[in-house]
Amino acid sequence: MNKGLIIFLNGTSSSGKTSLTKKLQELSGEPYFHLSIDVYENMAPEKHLENNYWDTLRKCASAMHNSIRTFSDAGLNVIVDHVILDIPEENGWLEDCVKILLDYPVVFVRVNCPLHELERRERDRGDRDIGQAKWQLERIHGHGIYDLEVNTFDNTIQECAEQILQFKLPANYSNAFSRLNEKTKEMI
Repeated sequence: MNKGLIIFLNGTSSSGKTSLTKKLQELSGEPYFHLSIDVYENMAPEKHLENNYWDTLRKCASAMHNSIRTFSDAGLNVIVDHVILDIPEENGWLEDCVKILLDYPVVFVRVNCPLHELERRERDRGDRDIGQAKWQLERIHGHGIYDLEVNTFDNTIQECAEQILQFKLPANYSNAFSRLNEKTKEMI
């Protein structure tokens, strides 16, 4: 059985990942399942998030990362909606994803949006902590290695989705995750 394609969106809160996911699902001729860190976080008992947020979130993220592989192994396409930050508390989420999904067809997409727009969206949505996007923006994309970048401010969600769907992953999966794996080996 062929592995399902994984479109891995990484961007801050309010950057447009969920809207982009819905548009990708709408435009694609094939079904894509949506796996989101927010959904996995919401599965955790509230008291554990309140008492030990980062440890609980790490467990949620690990479950999600393994679920991505499970979906792909079943031949199901996946859109991943994630916020992978460059902070010690994160405990290696990117490394975890690279290790788990190295031999999988992953298109790693950087979802960009300028701070002023992130802050406007955050205020308008009303369901986010004000300042969350700014805090994340200062701690994301430090590795700088992606297959593709989209900007949800300069382009419409439709244009961003079309750009992603037009991207052709090399047959040998020589993608951003392969380059990130090599970078990790060099650092050891």
